[in-house]
Amino acid sequence: MGKHHILPALALAGGLAGFGLRLWQRTSALDPVTELFAAGASATLALWGLMAALALAALLLGRGGAAPEEPERAFHCPSTGYMTLMTAAGMCFLLTAALGLPELMEQLQAWQADPVHHIMPAVLAVTVAACLAGAVGALVSGRNNYRAVTGLQTRVPAALPACAALPWLMEVYQTYSRDPVLLRSSVPLLACVFLLLALYQQAAFFYQRPHPRRFILFAVLGLAFGGASLADGLSLFGAVLTAAFLLCTLGGLTALSHSRFAPGAAGERAQDPTVR
Repeated sequence: MGKHHILPALALAGGLAGFGLRLWQRTSALDPVTELFAAGASATLALWGLMAALALAALLLGRGGAAPEEPERAFHCPSTGYMTLMTAAGMCFLLTAALGLPELMEQLQAWQADPVHHIMPAVLAVTVAACLAGAVGALVSGRNNYRAVTGLQTRVPAALPACAALPWLMEVYQTYSRDPVLLRSSVPLLACVFLLLALYQQAAFFYQRPHPRRFILFAVLGLAFGGASLADGLSLFGAVLTAAFLLCTLGGLTALSHSRFAPGAAGERAQDPTVR
């Protein structure tokens, strides 16, 4: 198996393993009475050990490869599998926007009825609206990368998923900001942080700031923590939104891996002299 297949497979396997270990942690190390995790539990050590191993593997596997003369062509991937991932991401963003409206109305009514004990759901409103931007970004940038479109017209669509991830991070932080149990809040928050960083690094390619090793590291960790966070019993809105960002990031990692490491296209690109 070539490296262009190994990296996406590693990230996908990391997400599945993270889901299993997080589920094991919640069933074996979490006290249902006190809502606290047992110190030094095997599941906790295995989960964080997995993340450390994935980070090291991403750094090692991300070295070398070829780089195109135009940085935005680093995500050119004429594969139906890639386009399927980006289309699925766009559909998940649209579904999340539809799922978020009832939840937004419910929180708005609760705030209007009791503004003392409920906060105004401004962040959730921005997050729901940002889902539409994320859908446009996933579908348009996916089409552009599939067709090898370059130029200034690719910049805004490439940045939209990262823009959508920022209010999502704020919304998740707002949800867990009062939770004193760090082991419960750390996984979903780190999932948001790494997926946001991965999408930001992906957009940076289209603004002439390519850092492939950073993108690979953040993408692998984002997919691993994102998969683990799905075991936390998220709401349907939160689960579908997390899936949208996971699919979008996996699509970007698949495209970059193909562009840098696929043997069939190596002759069309110059070797990257730096390791970034």
